[in-house]
Amino acid sequence: MAHAEVTLPGLASSVPIARHFVESVLSSWHQPELAWTATLIVSELGANCALHARTEFTVRVSTTDEQSVRIEVSDGSVRLPRQRAFGLESTTGRGLRLVDELASDWGVDARVDGKTLWVLLAQPQDGEDAEDGEDVDLDALLAAFGGDDEDATPTARTASSRAASSRAGLARVALPLAA
Repeated sequence: MAHAEVTLPGLASSVPIARHFVESVLSSWHQPELAWTATLIVSELGANCALHARTEFTVRVSTTDEQSVRIEVSDGSVRLPRQRAFGLESTTGRGLRLVDELASDWGVDARVDGKTLWVLLAQPQDGEDAEDGEDVDLDALLAAFGGDDEDATPTARTASSRAASSRAGLARVALPLAA
């Protein structure tokens, strides 16, 4: 099982370094299909470390088999992450919901000296990638992020719930930028 890791200071400036690290590792392992999703997830988790844990954090990338990659982000805070309620105008509070939608599975391992949030990413199956011209239901995608829902605490997802989200039109979306 291949693995790589980097430890970074708990600063916002560490987030792009973590993102580039993960992208480089996955490219060198000939798994570029997972790079977009993995870098987005690491950006969210690294930002959470900088914002909430305020400790150095370690990003680990490993292969679980030829079809999956495990990403772990460990920090020195014993406070477990939780989904927060947020307003429609809020610029924060959606990170764990994003992780929940993008990962095949995820969870948190508490330790005496902190925690590790882990994410499993599976290789996309043929016909699963929305970039192949498949129309994505943007309303379904936006509805998945909802509004103020105080009871919206995601739990680690299973592959079957990920497949259900994919069938509902929740997938990677490339939106054009306004000129």
